[in-house]
Amino acid sequence: MAQVTSTSGSIPSARETDALFHLSIAFLTIVVAVAAFAVWTPLGFAATFVLTAILTITVPAGMPTVILCAFLFQNLVVAWFTPFVPDDTTFDALRGANFVILMTAFGLFVLAAFQQRVRRLPALRPWLLFGFALSGVICLYLVLGAARGGPKDAVIYFRNTITPLACFHIALLAASLYRVDLRIPMVWLCTVAVAYGYLEQVFRMDFLGLFHGDLYIQRGLKEQIEAGVWEKALRETGFVLRGLEDTMTATFFNTAFFGDALPRIFRNGGPNFHPISYAYALSLLSSWLLFRGRWLLPLAAFPILLVIGSKGAAFLLCVALMSRLFYRPSRARLTLAAVVLLATAWTAAATVYGARHGDYHVLGLIAGVRDFLANPLGQGLGIGGNLSSTSVNLDWDRAQGEGAAAVPVESAVGVMLHQMGIGSVVFFGFLAALAVTAGRRLLETGKPDFLFAFVAVVTISANAVLQEEAFFSPLALGFCLLLVGVSFGTHLRESAIGNTSG
Repeated sequence: MAQVTSTSGSIPSARETDALFHLSIAFLTIVVAVAAFAVWTPLGFAATFVLTAILTITVPAGMPTVILCAFLFQNLVVAWFTPFVPDDTTFDALRGANFVILMTAFGLFVLAAFQQRVRRLPALRPWLLFGFALSGVICLYLVLGAARGGPKDAVIYFRNTITPLACFHIALLAASLYRVDLRIPMVWLCTVAVAYGYLEQVFRMDFLGLFHGDLYIQRGLKEQIEAGVWEKALRETGFVLRGLEDTMTATFFNTAFFGDALPRIFRNGGPNFHPISYAYALSLLSSWLLFRGRWLLPLAAFPILLVIGSKGAAFLLCVALMSRLFYRPSRARLTLAAVVLLATAWTAAATVYGARHGDYHVLGLIAGVRDFLANPLGQGLGIGGNLSSTSVNLDWDRAQGEGAAAVPVESAVGVMLHQMGIGSVVFFGFLAALAVTAGRRLLETGKPDFLFAFVAVVTISANAVLQEEAFFSPLALGFCLLLVGVSFGTHLRESAIGNTSG
């Protein structure tokens, strides 16, 4: 007898059961990992490594879901532990649990790449070799950055740079070897992310206080005050910090373009407590669902994106929406060309406008290009960039007068050119190869997954010209390449099955 699915009866299908199981183990993994780090940092590393290794070996098909949940919800779990972790060093260690999960899984999937059954999939070999070569380049610049600058800064940018590659490798191999179905997890995650956004926007600090989110933000505020961030904002803009909620307010779309015409708005931080990363998560979840024929959740997410004000994330969703409406198999080439044209025009217009108004992102990009021309070999990871100690005391008034920042910041492309030099060409080439392959697969198969992959990679790469988070936030390029890896791997697995049965 055929099994009755939950949509027509009451018994869940095997697909739904697997999806819910993967979501459950993902959440439990995050809770256990963060709790272990809260007890003792070495215990956290050991417990997270062992738990992730067990899951990677026993439930490899669920690892993309585990990693996605770790990126999106880890800081929500960390917030619960905030009152019990007075030590700032331990608190920072808690927030690194998801990277331990990612790298443990990455290491095991790298070993899995040498299995006999992987060698039976020759189409996998170019991606594996490309990934290994890029990993080697990144590690080389990690060593260079640690030797020439601060080891902590080098490790931070190593994490940011290796994360998208690790996500792609894990997802590609998992989907090539096993059936990875993200439809139900993506619906659930988008539903939770959207609901969280509305609750946060309506109830604000009262909502955050339910799980110590206010204390989480307060700890970050303490670090910013000690670093002089708000004192600097007072001198440059006249903005006076009056309370905790002020740290989460901004002008509409986070720009001075509208002047005082619109009031300041409360900017959602999301369950990961970072507005731009949260915006990219919403945008990618919504875009992926759009290409699967689901409209309600993406439409519900759009107002939150407007409130957050991440122009890059909103642009991604708009391009996805236009592509979804315009695309027909007979217009596939025209759709791909339109996406590239929109991304190019968007980047060019933003750069020209920013150059005329002394925008920080453009000044950071110019600094990266300038330093690349002066030293094409690169400075090393961690030298330059928003998260580096080398950019703490930037004088923006002087930068606007000189037409470039002292060190590259705010632009992922500028920062990569500065840090990795000609090595960054390998990274950019990897993204270009993904976009070209996605376009070809779309023309061959007509599957909407490949149109999503093309749109996401092209638009995020365009955003990276003037936005550092586009490449360096795990929920931006990392999440994107996780989904792209699943699409590519699924296609390779299905093609191999088809060839075998044929």
